[in-house]
Amino acid sequence: MPLVETEAIVLRTHRLGEADKIASLFTRQLGRVRAVAKGALSRRGRFGAALEPLSYIRLWIYDRENRDLQRVGSAEILESFFEMQKDYRVQLAGQYLAEVTERFLPDREVNERVFRLLLAVLRAIKRFGEVNRPLLFFDYWLLRLGGFLPDLSRCMKCQRQFAEEDGYYDPVAVALVCAQCRSGPAERISAQALGLVPAFRSARIEEWIEDKPAAAGTRELRRLLEQIIEAHLEKKLATRPLLAEEI
Repeated sequence: MPLVETEAIVLRTHRLGEADKIASLFTRQLGRVRAVAKGALSRRGRFGAALEPLSYIRLWIYDRENRDLQRVGSAEILESFFEMQKDYRVQLAGQYLAEVTERFLPDREVNERVFRLLLAVLRAIKRFGEVNRPLLFFDYWLLRLGGFLPDLSRCMKCQRQFAEEDGYYDPVAVALVCAQCRSGPAERISAQALGLVPAFRSARIEEWIEDKPAAAGTRELRRLLEQIIEAHLEKKLATRPLLAEEI
């Protein structure tokens, strides 16, 4: 059983018996895996806070590709995001990021770009204490990197640019249409919300948040992208209703 060293972000943990934990880990070298941490909950647990949710860690893991559950050898913290989660809104945002990452990525699929995206978003939340724009940035780039982002600048049917016009989200087509092409139930998405995209499409997350104040329409656009994520997952996100209440 080879011992692999890799960086990882802890997505979630679950208790296993009296002293052990099962950790869902997004690793840099192995993709998303689950692993048992023996003795993690014991009084003299050797992992300390390294396996707290959202910790960025260096991990040594005993890996067997034909097993669903691996075993953690040891772990050390590279960067902690524990303190920021004392804010309930930040805690919810972290749970959302973990849930979407778990569901969006197949087991053991290495994805360096999504790994860097998740880490950058966590660091932005930690630095700025804001959740709306980091979550919007995450949703947009996750969909774009996965090839699931519809065109947010023009009607899917007639290809006319929205410019300063509102768009309409068609949940069947999972795309935006204009007022003239709309048929059946469609949710209006304001031109103000759609107009936010160019501001962060070509900027690093820290630059975008630091240079520009939060604009009206941020929450509206974020919620649209959440719907698109759910459509591609073909499953409702447990954390989304909680986000809608608080953020």
